[in-house]
Amino acid sequence: MKYNLLILTDHLTHHDTNSLYALARALRSDDRCGQCWVCSRGLPMNEMFFKGHPEGGIYGSWITLDFEYDRRGFFFQKNIEDIDPATIDVIVIRLPQPVNITFLQSLKKIVPEQRIVNRPEGIIETSSKSFLLNLKHLCPPISLCHSLEEAIHISNQYEIVLKPMYGFGGKGLMRLSKEWCWKGNERFPMADVKDVFSQSQFPMLAMRFLKNVTQGDKRTLVSNQNIFGSAIRFPAEGHWICNVAQGGHPVLSEPDEDELSIEAELTPLLFRKGIVLYGFDTLVDDDGRRVLSEINTMSVGGLMPLQEMSGRPVVEEAARGIWDYVSALCP
Repeated sequence: MKYNLLILTDHLTHHDTNSLYALARALRSDDRCGQCWVCSRGLPMNEMFFKGHPEGGIYGSWITLDFEYDRRGFFFQKNIEDIDPATIDVIVIRLPQPVNITFLQSLKKIVPEQRIVNRPEGIIETSSKSFLLNLKHLCPPISLCHSLEEAIHISNQYEIVLKPMYGFGGKGLMRLSKEWCWKGNERFPMADVKDVFSQSQFPMLAMRFLKNVTQGDKRTLVSNQNIFGSAIRFPAEGHWICNVAQGGHPVLSEPDEDELSIEAELTPLLFRKGIVLYGFDTLVDDDGRRVLSEINTMSVGGLMPLQEMSGRPVVEEAARGIWDYVSALCP
């Protein structure tokens, strides 16, 4: 049986290493795919749809084998059609934050929520950094800070990293110690902390800073309850943020015993919430063991770098996992 697929993205946020293009082609090439469209939040004509009003029109383009990144976003502006919601069977979400919660919930008007990858309610719950508070036993010491004063109080006990609730790609990360504060990789004396931080940035998740960050931030990717690879991202020299978008560089790796144990707990938990494709990150703690630092369930990155480093068809494996999930729901 074939299913018509709608992929949701925002081409205005893309760069040349974005995995969306390869993943879309792989999803389109699967024998279970019928019609396949890509719909971008970056098109003005989709404004009402992405505000949660699908009756206002869903405008997208057919996915073809020449679907490639172009800084002008030319592909998203050609062969646009008004897609009939009744013809859509499956929706795949590949959107960066911030995402309108009303919009996510409105997708259930188009298809049953089980056919949305990842499921809106699961994304809403797990894409906030606060979700990690449910998994404290897997993480470095963490807490939710509602104010700068709370953050300073914790930093007097141990050095911390502050993470925006819906941050991604290393954006918005802060760091506090007794003597210093960091905005990204830029360091300031603690006396300047109120000039560096704004109360409007809170609440933020405070996580103990791990001095072994130079051993890399490892991303492990999971599709339809199967691990399909890991890569360690090392920070640039003199920096502490490992994300590739912030200057880090990836190296092929494998999950170790600690990470396999983390995945064994995370995957069933997330799958029950409708999370089919996700990535989780680990850092090395002071005891030399890898601990959970991030979960990414919205626009999961790292597919293309892992494929290029491993020589394996990683993107195809991720796409196959999505279609296997859909086929099991709709035999």
